[in-house]
Amino acid sequence: MDARLTSLLDYFRATSAGRPLAVAFSGGVDSSLVLWAASTALGERAVGVTVRSEFICAFERERAKRLAVFLARQTGAQVLVRNISVLAEAGLRANTAERCYQCKALVLAEVRAAALEALGPGPALAEGTNADDDPARPGRRAVAEAGAYSPLAACGIDKAGVRELARLIGLPNADDPSNSCLATRVPEGHELTYKRLTAIEALERAALEMGLVDLRARLAPGADGTEDGVRLLVRPAQLLLAQSLAARLAQRARFIGFAHFDLGERT
Repeated sequence: MDARLTSLLDYFRATSAGRPLAVAFSGGVDSSLVLWAASTALGERAVGVTVRSEFICAFERERAKRLAVFLARQTGAQVLVRNISVLAEAGLRANTAERCYQCKALVLAEVRAAALEALGPGPALAEGTNADDDPARPGRRAVAEAGAYSPLAACGIDKAGVRELARLIGLPNADDPSNSCLATRVPEGHELTYKRLTAIEALERAALEMGLVDLRARLAPGADGTEDGVRLLVRPAQLLLAQSLAARLAQRARFIGFAHFDLGERT
């Protein structure tokens, strides 16, 4: 076995110390590797918890479902699903610099609540921060405050290492492009609303159906707060394809309700 996998399994055995453990499981490659390792090391004492909210697009929800089925077959992992409303929180709707911290804290609180119901008192928490992730990210503060473990970071496994190990153990999302929540598409300080988030998701889905991949639809808020525009950012390798689809994309954007549309490169 790869020495990094051995290190990860040993980490869970050592830190769990007989306690049950819940993994915050999004379906991304980082949390998938963490849940695989936790379930392999701890068996039924480990569960995954997927927390769904308005910030999570349908594609990510479906990917989490597929990965949960895969991990259940491979390791016997159980994945619990919890639904929350982030838009019910005024602080999150305001979309301040604290948004990621507030969201992560809310998600980890829900993971803990699910773990208490499923596993009983005193569960440990783990999540998918890796060794490349910026320690200054607001979400890291929420992880520390929740007392959650970050096994990948603790074992020195970086993003490239995560993907290498995911391929080694056969995770089907090993080479999936990274993604971020829908809230990241709205500039800080502009209100997060259901209308804005669903419009962004609808345009991204349309672009994917046209053959584009690894893209982001960035909101360009109107001065009056109602006439939003949008900019679709694509990787340089797909810019020519995107330009050939520009008229169709602009038509779809107008149909969705955006006042204007343009294209840009995602670096």
